[in-house]
Amino acid sequence: MPEQRTAVVTGSTKGLGRAMALRLARAGWRVVIHGTDAARAQAVQAECGVGAETFLGDIALRETSEALARFAVDKTGRLDAWISNAGLVKMEPFLEFSPETWQRLVDIHLSGAFYGGQAAAREMAKKRWGRIVHVSTIAAAFGQFGFAAYAAVKAGVEALARVMAVELASHGITVNTVAPGPVWNEMLEGLYGAERLRERERTIPLQRMANAEEVAAAVEWLLSEEAGYMTGQILRVDGGASAAGPFTLEVYRRSTAR
Repeated sequence: MPEQRTAVVTGSTKGLGRAMALRLARAGWRVVIHGTDAARAQAVQAECGVGAETFLGDIALRETSEALARFAVDKTGRLDAWISNAGLVKMEPFLEFSPETWQRLVDIHLSGAFYGGQAAAREMAKKRWGRIVHVSTIAAAFGQFGFAAYAAVKAGVEALARVMAVELASHGITVNTVAPGPVWNEMLEGLYGAERLRERERTIPLQRMANAEEVAAAVEWLLSEEAGYMTGQILRVDGGASAAGPFTLEVYRRSTAR
């Protein structure tokens, strides 16, 4: 980078967000860590080193996004990149799906992406340069048991990103989406258990799940000058899972026959 730029990573106190914050800090970005747990946020800030900042708040609220964007500018003098990563996964059967779960996922994922992207873009437009990356999932394109809210809101985020890309292009801002396949982490292991995750790996053409660093690398590239002509796109980091589609069953059959 010709000069040190500032990136906000929402939901960066653990998991994918933490990996993104650390990778960007190593690459020379000033990083603003966001979350709701002060102890975790401070730990990630310490890992990121000098220049990192921390902001706490519920990303589902419009005022949080607006305050977070102002905070980044006040603390670092600029806002160049916004990674909309904060999220929650909660699975319930469709017929018993609670309105509370539905609304919470809509608020965090979809409203959070909208308000955060809007607040960030308003700052970026002043300098006519910016990068916005939304984090989605390949589950947005498939029917998965229990994902009535999660898949729906992530599909909404992808649609939002396309509209943002078209409207913000004239302001020098690119907007893209990273859609990971399953990433082995504590959250996923808690949802499914290690045995089911190992079986899931056998349905993926590359025969393994992603690690957080691989997803963070994709995000870092989308923030770079080299990705300046890339906007309105979905970058899938999934080991070939979405390419196989319904034929993941055949991938599994062949893997077990070896």
